[in-house]
Amino acid sequence: EVTPLTDLRADLAEANALQVPILLLIHSQGCTYCHYVMEDHLKPMVLSGQYKNRALLRQLAADEALDLVDASGQHVRARDFARSLQVRFYPTIIFLDAKGQPTKERLIGVANIDLYGTQLEAALQRAEAQMKR
Repeated sequence: EVTPLTDLRADLAEANALQVPILLLIHSQGCTYCHYVMEDHLKPMVLSGQYKNRALLRQLAADEALDLVDASGQHVRARDFARSLQVRFYPTIIFLDAKGQPTKERLIGVANIDLYGTQLEAALQRAEAQMKR
């Protein structure tokens, strides 16, 4: 399973210890492409164990009435947190840096199923490079 985002402050501490970005899938329930990204890409990434030292994988259902702890320790609604990241379409993958700020890398929607895995890998590599600067 891909761990739900519930405490960004704790996740940032873990990501900083590992010196990796947080790969955050923001999705909505009943979204076919969101299900595809989760089942065909993120879950296999978790199960393979090959990404443990590359990114901390998290997911957030923006349409669920859940609270989470943000980077400053404040409790916020999932949908408000997604809005604060300017997420308007699902699925969106955002990479968060050591301070919890989004990097330039972002995957919005699924334009081409055949290319999505390659696009995700390229975006992760660019996010990793930004973390090393």
